[in-house]
This record gives sequence, structure tokens and C-alpha cells, in this order.
Amino acid sequence: MMLDAELERLVGYLRALNRPVLNWMVPGVNADHVSSVLGGPVPQSITRWFHWCNGVADAPGQIQDDVNVIPGYSPISVEEAARMRSAYAGDPVLGDNWVPLLGSGGGDVYAAVWAPGKEAVVAGILLGEPTEIEFSTVEQMVSLFNRCFEAGAYSVDSQGMLSMSPERYDEVYDQVVGR
Repeated sequence: MMLDAELERLVGYLRALNRPVLNWMVPGVNADHVSSVLGGPVPQSITRWFHWCNGVADAPGQIQDDVNVIPGYSPISVEEAARMRSAYAGDPVLGDNWVPLLGSGGGDVYAAVWAPGKEAVVAGILLGEPTEIEFSTVEQMVSLFNRCFEAGAYSVDSQGMLSMSPERYDEVYDQVVGR
């Protein structure tokens, strides 16, 4: 599956930038565990995501930037994701079949959304804003992240923190996703 290759590329960028999150990524879980926690069958991309990483472990002295895989966002465990779903109940874009994949310290989320028997799309949930579908697949989302690292839209700033150039991000998003 191409998603696996994209996730490995993402780890490569994090390794090249010596990002602390690599020390705390929790090993992934199997598809049966994911389905059990989420209460039913899920698309393969969701099981592959949680097989890659099941969240980030807490550590003394850790700050939000330490656990981010992209600027502002860190992986969420399948257990935490299942608990989070009730906080967004009633969102018409999310419906009944969705799960958070990445979250920010402030409650913003990238979430996989699917119809039964279909592959997942990815929604961006920004607190105070309408939920929007941002990616046609989980693979497309991770591909965008990788392209952002390649193109300098994501980088490490002078304080050693992951940062984003909004202008470069928009250019890369247009190239990968289109508008």
C-alpha cells in the first residue's frame, strides 16, 4: 500500500530533522484492535495509520512541539481517538463513521471520515470554524506533509521548533490536492 511508503517517508523527514517525537511514538496496533476499539469495520487506511503509530507517549519535560509530526499536530492513539469522538458529535461533515488521526494542543484535528464499505477522506476540524474535507485519502494527506517538508513549507525554525510557511503550504496544497 502506498500509504505505508508515505508514512515511512514522513519518518525519514522527522529523522533527518532530529525530531524528538520519534523517541515517543507508540508502536502501532493490529487491525483487529483498531476495529474493536472503534466499534466496527474501518477502512484499510485507518488500520494502516494506527499500525504505523498508536499515539505518542507522555514524558517529563515534554512540550507540544516535541510530539508534533507536522507543525502543531501530533498522532493520536486509537483509544484516545475513540474517546474524543463524543466531543464532536452532531457535526454533519463527520457523520457517524470517523476517527481523529492527528490533534493539536488546542483541539484542532485531522480526522478520517468514511461511509461504510468506502475508503476514508480526511476532514480538517478547526475549533470555531466549519469542518471541511481537505484530502481525498489519508495517503494524499501524508503525501502533502512529505511534499511540505521537501518544499520548505515545513521546517525547523531558529528556536528548533517545527514551523510552517503558510504561503508555501498553500502552493504545495494546490500542487498536491488542487483547489
